[in-house]
Amino acid sequence: MHTWTKMRQKLEQEYLAESLKGRLTCFVTTYHAMHDGDEGRVAVRLDGNEILKSNFFERFAEMWKRYDAMQKDPDITDAWRKSASQAIESGAFYQNDFYRAFHALDNQSITESLSSENALVRMLALLDRRTGKRTLAKLRDRMAAEPQWLQMIYYIRLEAEGMPLPTERKPMKKGILFDLDGTLWDSSAECTEAWNTVIREQVGRPEQFTVDDMHNFMGRTMEAIAALMFPALPEAERLHILDLCTAHEHDYLRSHPAKLYDGERAVIAELAKEYALGVVSNCQDGYIEIYLDQCGFSERYCDHECAGRTGLSKGQNIRLVMERQGITDCIYVGDTQGDADAAKEAGIPFIHAAYGFGRPDFCDAAIRDISGLPEAAASIFESVKEN
Repeated sequence: MHTWTKMRQKLEQEYLAESLKGRLTCFVTTYHAMHDGDEGRVAVRLDGNEILKSNFFERFAEMWKRYDAMQKDPDITDAWRKSASQAIESGAFYQNDFYRAFHALDNQSITESLSSENALVRMLALLDRRTGKRTLAKLRDRMAAEPQWLQMIYYIRLEAEGMPLPTERKPMKKGILFDLDGTLWDSSAECTEAWNTVIREQVGRPEQFTVDDMHNFMGRTMEAIAALMFPALPEAERLHILDLCTAHEHDYLRSHPAKLYDGERAVIAELAKEYALGVVSNCQDGYIEIYLDQCGFSERYCDHECAGRTGLSKGQNIRLVMERQGITDCIYVGDTQGDADAAKEAGIPFIHAAYGFGRPDFCDAAIRDISGLPEAAASIFESVKEN
């Protein structure tokens, strides 16, 4: 068995696709001082951002949950092995799982690795230079059945290779993707209170921000927000403060729900009958989930994605969700210039939620309140069909 240093060298220099060299890296560590000496974590980074991460505790918590459920079925054999495989499939794994996956990749053909029962082996194979463009194109249909985290890796490889989405005409699937802040809810007062508390009580700095300031922050990347908040501080320090703010914000929002827009429940229910719906935001990982937990109609949404999880731009995340869900015709709904730019980057129409926080300089339609969305969306889809 190779040491991790040698494994990493082979993965990133010998096996990794040329299009991702210098951009995609793997991080694996073992916490030898822990009780069992076997705990550790794994992360995959793209351009310095962790796009995939898990650890020993997440892996075994997921495994035990699935193992416990299997014990209730007397027809299940080898439940322990199956529960471990299912945990990895769900995206929960630790460093030894990663080592074993590399060993498999290193000792079998790329065709065998792409068809492996182990999702981590399949991931490494998708990133492998031996998986060429022709093979990547053939995998499109099969990837629809893969877990979302593995679809994300596939999409990143396609983007790196400059490969377009399928051009063949498929049965049309219409979708509407939403920005969150200023479009589906207004959490500005709650976020302002949570951030100011952290800055004042945990960090001990004098800055205190207003709700209007928060409106200006929302929709931007975390790096841009941190620079606006603390322009005189080094980037690492201001990002650390913002991490503290968002962590407390999540806790605060769980006990202080943000405000949904009037009529939102009925509108989303109506749209879900005809369109695939999703949420795409520049927020931190976990923020969209709070909205979904609190809105009372999360089942209406088929997917969601954020920059805090993928490290991708909002436009790229829109395309990622479209690819995952097989959406061929899509509209993005948002309230800021950043949302308009993201829709343009993704190559789809943009509806301005004029009741929100921003005033973009272009849009395909504008709505004064969310109740106007069904008519605006139908009009845009009809015009796209005619063209």
